[in-house]
Amino acid sequence: MPSAQFLKNFIRNPLRNASVVPSSRHAARKMISEVDFSSIQYIVELGPGTGVFTQAICEAAGPQAEILAIDLESTYIEALETRFQGRVEVVHGSADSLPDLIAERGWPRVDLIVSGLPFVLPREVKLRLFGFLESVTAEGTTLRWFTYMPALMKPHYKTLNLKKHAFVAWNLPPMWIYTVN
Repeated sequence: MPSAQFLKNFIRNPLRNASVVPSSRHAARKMISEVDFSSIQYIVELGPGTGVFTQAICEAAGPQAEILAIDLESTYIEALETRFQGRVEVVHGSADSLPDLIAERGWPRVDLIVSGLPFVLPREVKLRLFGFLESVTAEGTTLRWFTYMPALMKPHYKTLNLKKHAFVAWNLPPMWIYTVN
């Protein structure tokens, strides 16, 4: 059961798994709202967890879209691979490996990055990941990122030109979604 695993992961590591339940489908729809999927070919999801956002992405993206999901939590990988087999490539690894993973696949760009990562990341991960995110968003990549605590998020993401996209009250806990581009 995905929700039970999610709760176990929260108890084991609340900084990595910052909620006791997966995000709602309503939150997933808000996360990708106003994204023009007709022109999107290369999609990355960071921290897909149980796949709530992944499902929304799969439903919205065209059949030509390539979707890569990266999660550090090994307990989610097998279920994600089974659920999205043939549609999403699931990688067990750290988000800071994103530049290498994109290069390995020969992708010429990334059109959309959806992130469920917590705002507290190890310094070395944050430096490499944020450098990459700054670079690709400057080239036009759309980035969607959510938090449960926007005031605590600001110092961590000050290098990114994040703008509030939505507030989702119908989620436990409520979330704020930010966007670049």
